[in-house]
Amino acid sequence: MVGRCAGQGAARRIAALLPAAWPAPLPKPQAAPLPGAAPVCLLAFVLALLLALLVPPARAAAADAAPALEIYAMEARPISFHAADGPSGLVVDMAREIQRRIGNSDPVTIVPWARANLLAKNKANVLLLSIIPTAERDRYLRYVGPVFQLHLGCYAMRSRAAELRARDPSLHSLRGGARRGSIFIQLARGAGYHLAEEINNSDLAIRMLMAGRYDLLFDGDEIVSGALQRTGYGRDQLELMADLGAKSVYFAFSQGTPDSVVQAWDAALRAMRRDGSYQKIHRQWLPGYPLPPETAAQRR
Repeated sequence: MVGRCAGQGAARRIAALLPAAWPAPLPKPQAAPLPGAAPVCLLAFVLALLLALLVPPARAAAADAAPALEIYAMEARPISFHAADGPSGLVVDMAREIQRRIGNSDPVTIVPWARANLLAKNKANVLLLSIIPTAERDRYLRYVGPVFQLHLGCYAMRSRAAELRARDPSLHSLRGGARRGSIFIQLARGAGYHLAEEINNSDLAIRMLMAGRYDLLFDGDEIVSGALQRTGYGRDQLELMADLGAKSVYFAFSQGTPDSVVQAWDAALRAMRRDGSYQKIHRQWLPGYPLPPETAAQRR
């Protein structure tokens, strides 16, 4: 009898926690229990307990829903840029294919890189679509990738190349320029070059170089090629003065972004490599350029 009363009391307390739509607790029997009534009461207790346990998962699922991402890219054709119908480019297409696979539709916004980087330093749930890791960035970013490889160079007008080398064979005293907020500024200064100009975009950087506003341009070969075409110059009018090597470029998530979000993007990118959709997008935007060496190792 003690077990029966305790069971019914627990059932009533659990059922009271349920939404109104759930079945009401069993009515209190008016007659004396018949033989075998204890198992029925135990069954009622078990059913009420199961119904109560169904509610927390639903609430937990709502709480664990992925937060909206602020996704930023910079103006750097063909990597990412404003097109007539919105953001476009290599990393934009890569990101949208990942979003399709994981069921995410957060928009991509093209902003100045310095602003995007500042947001990533100070906010959770920020995704930067193309960034080269550095020791400083490692402190506030988590990487997924690589997405592509950027070949870094120091360029000059071909008609001035001999003059510039004669003036300073090391090139270090010559006036250099690079895109504002880009990794090229840090790399050039770190290698001992005189970085005097920070320019808003690569097209303007090419025009200023060709106009003699500075001597050397530091940028990625993949980006310079498109900038020359758009500004009406030929590749034969530019000379590579120094090869600064290649760097792998990644997606980067700000600290505080849930692990589940970062892992979902990483898993989707790996799946794209396995099924060939990653390679297809890479060839579309960077024909003739090699895939990152890490890509082959991750294709399994």
